[in-house]
Order: sequence, then structure tokens, then C-alpha cells
Amino acid sequence: MSADAHRAPGGAARPAAVSPADGGGTLTAARQPSPVVPAAPAAPARVLPLYGRVQHYAWGSRDAIYDLLGEPPTGEPAAELWLGTHPLAPAEVDDAGRRRPAAQLLGELPFLLKVLAADKALSLQVHPDRAQARAGFDAEELARVPRDAPARRYRDPNHKPELIVALTPFRALAGIREPRRTLAIVEAFGVPELTAAFRPLAADPARGAAKVLRSLLTLPRDRGRALAGEVTRAASIVAARLGAGARAAGGGDADVAGAADLVGLLAEAHPGDVGIAAALLLNDVTLRPGDGLFQPARLLHAYVHGVGIEIMATSDNVLRGGLTPKHIDVDELLRVLDPTPSGAPVLTAQPVRTGPGGVVRYWPVPVDDFVLAEAICVGGEVTLHRPAVLLAVDGAVEVSVADQDGEAPACPLARGQAAVLTAPTTVTLRGAGRVFAARPGR
Repeated sequence: MSADAHRAPGGAARPAAVSPADGGGTLTAARQPSPVVPAAPAAPARVLPLYGRVQHYAWGSRDAIYDLLGEPPTGEPAAELWLGTHPLAPAEVDDAGRRRPAAQLLGELPFLLKVLAADKALSLQVHPDRAQARAGFDAEELARVPRDAPARRYRDPNHKPELIVALTPFRALAGIREPRRTLAIVEAFGVPELTAAFRPLAADPARGAAKVLRSLLTLPRDRGRALAGEVTRAASIVAARLGAGARAAGGGDADVAGAADLVGLLAEAHPGDVGIAAALLLNDVTLRPGDGLFQPARLLHAYVHGVGIEIMATSDNVLRGGLTPKHIDVDELLRVLDPTPSGAPVLTAQPVRTGPGGVVRYWPVPVDDFVLAEAICVGGEVTLHRPAVLLAVDGAVEVSVADQDGEAPACPLARGQAAVLTAPTTVTLRGAGRVFAARPGR
């Protein structure tokens, strides 16, 4: 089986009955000449196998997603597994032996669920809010910019909030770090041009980050490459001076050691990219497995390394500033960016239900596009309310829905397998394993 076809459970569940909606009575002929047609019964909820699509980007892992799917590595990086109805890589369902796009059964989902596996850093980027996305999209439509043009900035009118939950230790950059800490890092590097570029943080701590970014990201190409090289050399000297344990020791040296290590990683993935210097503006965090990181609109961020479950609103709107060969639009990124310093928006999972059969927990996010939950089954029963997409990442469970005669046959989910629910309902999981469940937040 190719890496582009996500393996799915061996059997689909038999349709489960749902009580029909209340039917209306008829009025007398004098008042209403046509009878009211009773409402059709609601479609029964079914659990169907789902086949995701693997995306092969250069920054992807050469083994993590293949391992999850139980497939031999091909040597080609596998960066993401998409499990949704996004038109660029729509997943398919197995409906009674017939493969067809999931959107034909589900409609367009307001979210996209992914497995993301990064061996190299992704771009420095910002996503617009809803109003910015709508205005930008309408303007480019009016200008007749092709939606697939490399320089197109707004490919749809939607925002793109994101949540990633770490499956492995996951390193990421998110939000503008407290300026005093950043200035201490820059001073420790001892690169005069870098120090000069970061001076606006001292003069205007609240909004100076935007000036720093403009100064760095608009450098002529040769000067940008030269500065990236100087910062990379300085980072190697700092790392050697502080030693391997400085990052774990805490205090100011930990910030400097972490920045030196980060620069080394970014320089390996993107040599000569001035985004290496710009990345020093951001909070550098490493999520523990189970931690979440939420990326709201207008927050500068980048993923560096690790494997996680990602869920986002269905959108392609990304404004990039560096660490990428793709189109960069500094002016638009700075127009959308919120330069206010903040902490990284790390989330801790909140329990929903606990019992002898296991735990259900979720990561609370301030958007209505999606909810992501995780069921940890330990041999008994666990219930999930209204999941749309299910993905098993460990062990094996059986998923069942109530039938009018009791319970429909269960749909098995082993590690790396996914399923969809064709209608909102409560499902029961039995077995021992971990399953992520995504649904609309509305």
C-alpha cells in the first residue's frame, strides 16, 4: 500500500437507527389546501473507515508517520497525514466496500485533523483573523489574482487558528518573548549588527518587535546571509562556552544556551536565512507529550521539531516571514502581526470524564471551529460525545454506536487507523489504547 493511502479498519459498522423527527399533522382544507409532509427520519449514524492522505514536504520525518501507519519507510520525508475534507488532499471513506471522498458523506468539515512530524523547522509565520482574511481574500479576488499563484496571500476568506498536541517532545516558537530576556540573549551573542537590529525592543518594549522584524527581514539578500552566518558562528561559540548542561540549569544562561542550540538547528535546516536571527524574538518552548500549544490569529510562530496531533480551521491562509523557500511578504505579515510580548500559549489537558474504563480529556481553545479530545482506554468502556473523526495512536479499541435493536457491530481501530461518524452521536470505545477525537466546536 502506498504512503498516500492511510490504512483503515477492516470492517465498517452496520447502520445504527436514530429516532425519527416528530412529524407534523395536516390542517383542514379550508385553512391549508396542502398537507404538511412529515419530516424525514434522521439519517442513522454509522462508523466508517477513513483513509487519510500523506503530504511529503522536505521538512518532514523519514520514519514517524510511516511507523504510525505500520508501513516501511520509503526514504521520502512524510510531513503530515491529513484526515479531513480539505480539497488539497481530501480523505476517503470506505462505505460498504466503495471508496469515495469523505465530503460526499459528511459535507465540508470546518476543521482539518493532522498528524504532523517535523525533522526540520517550518517557516516563521502568522495567520490572519477572520476580518483580515475576508478583506484580503476579497481584495485579491477583485484583483483577479489566481488562487494557486505562489504570491497569493489569501486563498480563502477564513481564519486559521491551530492547536498541536505533542506525541513526542515537541519544540516550537510561539509569541514574542519578554524583551528584557531577548536583549540579554542578543548581548551574549556579541554580534554588533544583531545588537543594532534588536535596539527597538529597548526603546519600545510593547511594539518594538515589529521594527526588529522589518529591520531584519528587509535586509538585502547578501547582508541577510552574512548576518545569518555571523549569528550561527556566534551561537556555536556560546554553546561551547556554556556547555551541554546550561540549558537545563535554569536562569539567564539557560535562555542563552537554548537560543544557541536553536540557532544551530535552524542553520542546519535553513543555512543563510536571516529568519535565523528573527527567530530569537520568540518564546522557545518544548512541549512534553500531552501538552498542547494553541496558535491564535496574529501570533508569530514556527514549529521546530517533533511529532504531534494538529487540528486547525480549514484554511490555507499563511503569511510567511522567513525560514522557507516559499513566498515571503514582510509588509503583509507586519500588518497582520500582533507585536505585543506574551507567553507561549501552552495548554494543559482538562479531564472530562474519568472512570475504571479510562479517561477522556480535551484542550480548551477560544474558537468554535473545532474541539480536540483524547480517550485513554485501559480495558473498560469509555464514551465520546459527537466525535466526527477518530484516530488511534496506540493500542487497539472497538468503536460502537447504539442500534435500534441494541448495539451495532463494532468498528475496530488499531494504531494508525482512523474512522468517521456520519452523524452526531455518542460512541463507546472498548479496549486498551489512545484515540484522538475531533469535532466541530459549534
